[in-house]
Amino acid sequence: MKMNQNKRNLKSSLIGISLALLLATGMIGCTESGAKKEDDPSIILYLANNPNSFNEVQRICLGTYAAANSCVGGTEFFNPGLGCALTKLDGKTADDLNALKECVLKKVNDAVQPCNLPQFTYALAQQALAGAFAACNTSYTTAAGTTVDLKGYLVY
Repeated sequence: MKMNQNKRNLKSSLIGISLALLLATGMIGCTESGAKKEDDPSIILYLANNPNSFNEVQRICLGTYAAANSCVGGTEFFNPGLGCALTKLDGKTADDLNALKECVLKKVNDAVQPCNLPQFTYALAQQALAGAFAACNTSYTTAAGTTVDLKGYLVY
């Protein structure tokens, strides 16, 4: 029992230290003027490396946001902090998020213009949502024939 508690204390300490390091290195925070710094998609990788903190729906969501952000080359990315929050995903199922993932990956890996290549990337997430991911922001029919309303799943 005591060993499990020590492991939890160590894990909590490591998470606290990691967040402090992220803040200290400027990966998250505010600019000197107080304005929010541009979103850094590498933070999603940090979060994804701690899978025990998330449920299945959130894990699918985080992976989907990482894929969508591969299509953005500017300073405004899709925001997994908002889009994959528990309050946003309340009532959503793994099937719902798998439909979003399928749609996003279909656009990322488009045979003609794969948006994850530099020449086809979008400057802003808003442009990517209006362009490449327009089909992922409405009713979408999966390859299995299931129709899912994806309106509002991808946010920036």
